Amino acid sequence: MANHNTILDNDQSTDLFWGFSRDFWVLCVVVFSFFFSFNLIIPQLPSFLKSLQGEQYLGWIIGAFALAALLSRPFSGKLIDHIGRRPVMLVGILVSIVVSFGYPMVHGVTSFISLRFLHGFSAGFTPTATTAMISDIVPVKKRGEAMGIVGMAGNVGMSLGPALGSEVGVKYGNQTMFLVAGVIAILSIVPALKMKESIRDTTKFHMGMLKLKLNEIIETRVILQGTIMTLGVITFGALMTLVPDYAKQFGIERNGYFFTVVTVTSLTVRVLSGKLSDKFGREVVLVVGIAFLIVANVLLINAQNVVTFFVAGAIFGISTGINSPTLFAWTIDSGNQKAIGRGISTLFIFLEVGIITGSVIPAKIYNNIPSQMPNAFLFTLSCAVLAFILTFRAYLKTRK
Repeated sequence: MANHNTILDNDQSTDLFWGFSRDFWVLCVVVFSFFFSFNLIIPQLPSFLKSLQGEQYLGWIIGAFALAALLSRPFSGKLIDHIGRRPVMLVGILVSIVVSFGYPMVHGVTSFISLRFLHGFSAGFTPTATTAMISDIVPVKKRGEAMGIVGMAGNVGMSLGPALGSEVGVKYGNQTMFLVAGVIAILSIVPALKMKESIRDTTKFHMGMLKLKLNEIIETRVILQGTIMTLGVITFGALMTLVPDYAKQFGIERNGYFFTVVTVTSLTVRVLSGKLSDKFGREVVLVVGIAFLIVANVLLINAQNVVTFFVAGAIFGISTGINSPTLFAWTIDSGNQKAIGRGISTLFIFLEVGIITGSVIPAKIYNNIPSQMPNAFLFTLSCAVLAFILTFRAYLKTRK
């Protein structure tokens, strides 16, 4: 078993800017580029799938991706704690590069869904590794703030990706869009290669590491955080799947702009919410974030015009900016400090369950019938309300 002491003492790492080390900021660049790459193609995938005569498989554009990420999380979590953060991060990026250049070769629904599944494998490895590395190289007292900053980098990538993808796809075609995504994935590996491993002693990989015991799959100490994550990201899964069609109801051709609005508002609160959770506690900040999520869902159900549609996106962005860094920091706080990879992978497993649920069930409710769109988001609203109840109960326990 690897020794989980980090290379740098978290509280004495060299300050470069804003109290964080050089490696932290390099990691932000990796996260930005990685998320930029695989989100760039999202807006055009529904039309690409329809060109393959696969309209009935709309929900699996995100669902297959998320399923692969879910299945790979326990393995990445174990490998992160044994062979190190860096190699797991690099494997995920390499897979993303290969898959991005593979999309232009797809000519059937089966091969498309298979490639989406393989692409999800990369998301099961790289983000888990980068999150574990963050916990190694930042001061404990600045953990929430650090999660907010890295989340900001990821969200800028997630926002610029769909916006650029829509523009390139509409103007130059989907094949060019896939090639651009591949080039950006290549750019993400350059700074990653310069990163140092963040745990001192690692174990050489062997096939036995791929055998998982039950207690190596789920970190039981973070079940509550995971459940809240699942219920919260169901709305995100629904938006990733349904926004392309929902936007068309309001005459919006380039649906990537909705996600730009989401990201801009998310960026305005991410760092502040992380700092507030460091100061006042994770639970109370999360209660506020999920309240915003509920409001966003109510607006999505009742959207009658472009303004309401984008306001809903803005409020959803605020909720995401609060909830994501707070949940990750809370998970790292609560999990086994000698198996941080397992705790983070557990949270990601719950995240993927939420995205799969959000991408498949609301799509089935919608069923390509415009009048059914409000009912799809009625389902996501009910999940958000349940997340609020669980979080508020956790907050009340801290008051005793």
